[in-house]
Amino acid sequence: MKKLLWKILAVLAVLLVILFLARNFIARVSVEIGAKKITGFPLKIGSVDVGLFSSKVDVRNLKLMNPPEFQEKMFVDMPQLYIDYRLRSMLSGAPHINDMLINIKQLVVVKTDKGDSNAMKLKGVVFSGKSSSKYTVDKLRIHVGTVTVKDYSRPKPTERNISLNIDATYSNITDSTDITRLVLLTVMSQVKLPDIGIKPDDLKKGLGDVTNQAGQALKGATDAVGGLFDNLKKSLPQQDKK
Repeated sequence: MKKLLWKILAVLAVLLVILFLARNFIARVSVEIGAKKITGFPLKIGSVDVGLFSSKVDVRNLKLMNPPEFQEKMFVDMPQLYIDYRLRSMLSGAPHINDMLINIKQLVVVKTDKGDSNAMKLKGVVFSGKSSSKYTVDKLRIHVGTVTVKDYSRPKPTERNISLNIDATYSNITDSTDITRLVLLTVMSQVKLPDIGIKPDDLKKGLGDVTNQAGQALKGATDAVGGLFDNLKKSLPQQDKK
């Protein structure tokens, strides 16, 4: 009996060691699968670091890829996704996140020759009622570096690269707020996009008061971007009117 008990304990010890060594790999696969389920788009991850003695997850070099029908392969280049969570909440099935950072280096919005857009195909961008998942995020930080807009619906395809480098902070996020729509709304409040089948007012549906929290900061960034384009317009030679 003692030998059997020791064998069981030895097996459990080996399993614990394997889980410890493979925890980052397991977390990476879980994030990839979860992202595909949430957004509908495949996700590639460079690395995941799960804190052993802390409730922190640091994900690096994420790339959200477009579906096969789009000419451009990449949709979002995200160098970092950082999450500081409460362990007990994860075990209860209602995650409570203290702090979340979504650092977007480049967002590539593509409109096809058929008029479809990759943004429109994201799950959750169209409000369909309250989410069935329960979660809370005390603080959500979003950084957006560059937005690239590629429009293949025109006779001559166009491409724009807009350097934003904006930061927005939202507080007290609950399951009534779809974070995917909130990120896209943050971008669309700064950049005039072609008709991609989504309107900012549609993205606001169901987001409650969250969209107003960073209003002043976003407005300041918009004014700065607008001023930049106004100055650029003035510096260009004007065509004579006939």
